[in-house]
Amino acid sequence: MGDNETPASDDGVVVGTPLIPVIDITSFLDGTDLVTAPEQVNTAAVHSGFFQIVGHGIPIEKLDAVYSKSIQLAQMPQDYRDSLVSPVGHPYRGLTTNIDKAGQVRSLRMHASHFDNSAHAEAAGVPAAYSDFFSPNVWPEEVVGYHEAVRDLFEATQQLGASMMKLFAVALSLPDDYFDALIEPNASSCSINYYPARHAPLTEHPTVIFDEHFDGGTLTILHQRGTYEGLQIRDLEGNWFPVPVIDEALVINMGELMMRWTNGLWPATRHRVVASEDPEGHRTTLTTFHLPAVDTVIEPLKTTYGSEGPQFDPVSVYDWEQRFIKKTYAERKHLVTGDATEAYLEKLNQQ
Repeated sequence: MGDNETPASDDGVVVGTPLIPVIDITSFLDGTDLVTAPEQVNTAAVHSGFFQIVGHGIPIEKLDAVYSKSIQLAQMPQDYRDSLVSPVGHPYRGLTTNIDKAGQVRSLRMHASHFDNSAHAEAAGVPAAYSDFFSPNVWPEEVVGYHEAVRDLFEATQQLGASMMKLFAVALSLPDDYFDALIEPNASSCSINYYPARHAPLTEHPTVIFDEHFDGGTLTILHQRGTYEGLQIRDLEGNWFPVPVIDEALVINMGELMMRWTNGLWPATRHRVVASEDPEGHRTTLTTFHLPAVDTVIEPLKTTYGSEGPQFDPVSVYDWEQRFIKKTYAERKHLVTGDATEAYLEKLNQQ
């Protein structure tokens, strides 16, 4: 990593590096400085694909409300939580429970898309040919206020995502509105991940509770709270770096679609979640996976390659989602939960 590199510890995790900078975007959002933040973002995107932002404008109260409701959901009976899986088996809708080999719950993930179903998507202007992208969401209505709290926050993070795409355009030496017509109606999704305390010592360290992976979209917006730094990113040398927990900051990372859009200039970065060494350690994350409009075709920007041509083929957001799901579950078969999801994946594989 250069002169600022910090040696890895015995478990391969590096602490105290500038790999994940904190960038203040206040002046970009209010229009008083359209240069500094984009320059800093470009540097971070080129070198690590991960950074944190402050001055983002998301009120802490919106975050607090979702954290509170996520705890309430985690305390609901298991049979109720089991009823919240996707009725069509979509792996990124409803509640997914990650259970380890010992039968213990290691994480709960509630995932929802921008539109609750295809009819809502078409009403918002999504072409009918693509509206089946929006498989039905599932909401825990018995947790009063959950749906409203998540929707309130998700609307704010979608707006922030649009602002970040403007910032990205400037960082890539494009007009700030370059991506505007390609984004809406966006196909973003949100995910609330709760990692409960294990109440038992680790049998190995690190214990990975969410396998290393790339995110698939343009950018990911994440807020995290907890008693330890469970999110880690991997550099090109294979070292793992913890992402600091900063309550006023949002973590941003590049997804594979942004990597393709920039012809690899801004790489997607592999990351994972590990368990706490403290038996009572716990954490929760609130995540938005930003995606452009579902019929947008992503192809490398002409400004990012020369006579050698682009290294990525064009792909629509609609087709990419199916490709991403197939790849993810081929790599991590243990994440498949239930017969409905198995059937959904089998149907995808036959297409």
